[in-house]
Amino acid sequence: MNPFSSRSLVLVVLLSLEVVRTIAKGLTPEERLITDLLTNYTKEARPVKDPTNTIVVTFGVELVQLVNVDDRNQMITTNVWVRQIWVNELLTWNPKDYDGIKTVRLDASLVWIPDIVLYNSADSEFSGGTHKYKTPVILMSNGKCSWFCPASFTSTCPIDVQYFPFDRQKCILKFGSWTYEVTDLDMTAENGSSRSQYIESAEWNLEDVMKERNAKKYSCCEHKLADISITIVMDRKPLFYLFNLVIPCLIILSMILLGFFLPPESGERITLSITVLLAMAVFLQLVGESMPRNSETVPLLGKFYITIMAEISISLMLTCWVLSIHYHGSGGSAKAVPLWARIVVLQWLGYLLCVGKPDGSSPEIPNTDLRYHQDDGKRKGGPFALDWETTFAPAANCHCTRCMHARGAHYSGERSPDESRLIEVRYTGETSPVDFPEPRREKPRDPKLSEEISVLVNSIREREKVEKHQEDWRYFAMVMDRFFFWFYSMTILISTLTIFLSRDDEET
Repeated sequence: MNPFSSRSLVLVVLLSLEVVRTIAKGLTPEERLITDLLTNYTKEARPVKDPTNTIVVTFGVELVQLVNVDDRNQMITTNVWVRQIWVNELLTWNPKDYDGIKTVRLDASLVWIPDIVLYNSADSEFSGGTHKYKTPVILMSNGKCSWFCPASFTSTCPIDVQYFPFDRQKCILKFGSWTYEVTDLDMTAENGSSRSQYIESAEWNLEDVMKERNAKKYSCCEHKLADISITIVMDRKPLFYLFNLVIPCLIILSMILLGFFLPPESGERITLSITVLLAMAVFLQLVGESMPRNSETVPLLGKFYITIMAEISISLMLTCWVLSIHYHGSGGSAKAVPLWARIVVLQWLGYLLCVGKPDGSSPEIPNTDLRYHQDDGKRKGGPFALDWETTFAPAANCHCTRCMHARGAHYSGERSPDESRLIEVRYTGETSPVDFPEPRREKPRDPKLSEEISVLVNSIREREKVEKHQEDWRYFAMVMDRFFFWFYSMTILISTLTIFLSRDDEET
């Protein structure tokens, strides 16, 4: 053997030992610990020494912020802090061998981590583990691993908009292992509050955050898979929708109530009703973007708008009917108000609603005597209560036994004192005896003149009768206007309260 070659080999070995010793002298205790831990370590292996053991992961979520609740797409975006704790039996050490080091922090890609993902994720990339969480794993000497990670999740959430904008939503974030069955990896919920770091939302009130452990069997696996369901309960703040959607709608609706006080003679009542209806239609176009698009249920606010549109449409029809009553018989002839309408509307409703008559007089006290409601010319106090025909009509046209001609009197252009006294008795109703002289025999008047006077009297009486009927129809319209005003006021109030209080009734 060549002595030079042997000497060279020994020299190389000595130099190699010196290099190793030099390198070893430059390592810190933590570096040596990490080097020793990861030497011959396989991160893909389940970190248990006995294959029959189950790894238990304590899982917790701290809700930080509600970023967005998408009603149309049925999604919710949240910012959370995820906490996972488990024991790695393959990564343990004695702190005395490493200058008392009890904790090290390793990159999550270097050690085994549970494949816990969000089951109902709505992200474009279905990911978890190192793809979602970028923080290192805290490893303790006894093998306990703690992984605390901030994350943002977009998950599916069935949004029930039945009581919008007074709705309460419950969204569930379901976390679980994607490949490990419950015999290999089990999960428990972390104790403590899940909302201590929560930042208040401008649109939602956070009511509660609940955690629940579940185990469900899927068709893919022989055993069940464990999961932790985080239930977020939140109520929508309705102030924005009340101020921008509800109050303007009520203001538009109030114009219909004012329309019942608008005089029919102005000719603007139909125009006002149609304008309000068009304004409401335009307003619905503007607020349509704020309404959730959902065909499963009709939102509470949508029911409110439908009711308002129906009330405005009905008020337009009622306005047309009232105007038809007001101008009834305006062409020169008018029928009398039916007896039932005279009793119910002109008497009782007019008196109860304190509706003054067109001539400015107060409403009459209701009278239940049907004889009082017969022909206007025969009831007490009515116009032309005096019998013109029997008082002034000539003998040619008189068929009444009370006629003065039957007593021997003759009609003339001038009345004698005794004739004046007779007419006064008929007006005043006095019954004191009066001595009348023997009537004078005069030549009868021209029958043609008497007929003309009779026609004139009948025309005047007919015109007064028509005017009285027209006045009754106008009073009919005034009473119905007042009735519809109070009826609509109560209808709007009751319908609004019924719609917006239905959510409380459903909860109770």
